[in-house]
Amino acid sequence: MRFAHEIRALSWIACAAALVAGCAGSTPNGPSFGVSFDSTLARSARDRAVRVEVYLVDSCADVTLGMRPVPVVASTYVLRDGEDGAFDDTPDAGDYGLYALAQDEDCAVVAAGCSPVTIASSNDTLDVTLSTFNVDGCDSDQTCSIQTGNCVDGTGGTGGTGGMPLMRVDAGLILLYAFDEGSGSTVADQSGVLPEHDLIVADPGNVAWSANHLTINTATALSTAGAATKLATRAKASGELTVEAWINPANFTQTGPARIISMSTDTGNRNFLLGQSTSTYAARFRADGELDWANGNPTVFTTAGTATTALTHVVYTHSSDGAEVLYVDGVENQTFMRTGGLTPWDGTYPILVANEATRDRAWLGELHLIAVYDRALDVGEVTQNFMAGP
Repeated sequence: MRFAHEIRALSWIACAAALVAGCAGSTPNGPSFGVSFDSTLARSARDRAVRVEVYLVDSCADVTLGMRPVPVVASTYVLRDGEDGAFDDTPDAGDYGLYALAQDEDCAVVAAGCSPVTIASSNDTLDVTLSTFNVDGCDSDQTCSIQTGNCVDGTGGTGGTGGMPLMRVDAGLILLYAFDEGSGSTVADQSGVLPEHDLIVADPGNVAWSANHLTINTATALSTAGAATKLATRAKASGELTVEAWINPANFTQTGPARIISMSTDTGNRNFLLGQSTSTYAARFRADGELDWANGNPTVFTTAGTATTALTHVVYTHSSDGAEVLYVDGVENQTFMRTGGLTPWDGTYPILVANEATRDRAWLGELHLIAVYDRALDVGEVTQNFMAGP
């Protein structure tokens, strides 16, 4: 399993040069905290700190100074000019450790510290003081992302000596296929959310396994054994959905749309779809205020030329107010406003990947990752998953 799902993702709540409550439409509801630097820390190190990551952990004994802790209860970051912030989630009352590390523009860790704290309510104010000094940074062929605190290479990945790989967003994750089994006819649901919705490969001879992806060489279908109940239940409860895929299409002529992932029973009845139509990506979503809603119409397409024979990150989000966004490689590509609610969603439909149940909407190419969330990720979270890579 490639992902440690007990880790809370970074809360993307910084705007411009300072973090303030309510920034970018997100209002943190957890305890507020302030970050300070011990007077014994060299002033040069204090001045070089441009990003401070803050983690709530079970205890200070669980962390190593200078490193991002695993696992964590909650985490966020502030920029150097905004040393006060708040967690985006309210943790349970109890005793914790409040750990922070400061980085400079080279991703070097310049200070770290941990303080025991007791949380009684979301209104608590917590303090953390950074005092130790540690030197690290990026390789010569990499640059540092102040937004993520990680070293970034030319392909959008992370690495170097700047710390652990960037964490994927975990909050709201309800379905995850990493396609890293390496062999067999089953693709495991690695979300950790029950019930598990594993995929069965209908024609194992039509696919080829690699260490970290599955290639669909000849038309087949990957599907759950039965209804994908948790998706329908959670999406109807929240009124929101995010569908994410790291894929490498075999060509830019397949159409239908060719199904990357769909929750459906045939070509005319579905809850949602993410697919490919020649050189574009397509999304459908069942909402009772639209014409031909049973099929998830109208279809929203990315701009021409976005579907190529290269590894691509595609994300579709639907918000409870009807706003929809299609992202390609971390960048907003298309928006749409869909009227109506999720009342007609059918919880008996299975999940299908690389085809429709009728086996006439085949998609060919490499599957690196597919994830579904029961909420609409914001642009910062989409960027975070893109930077983390497949």
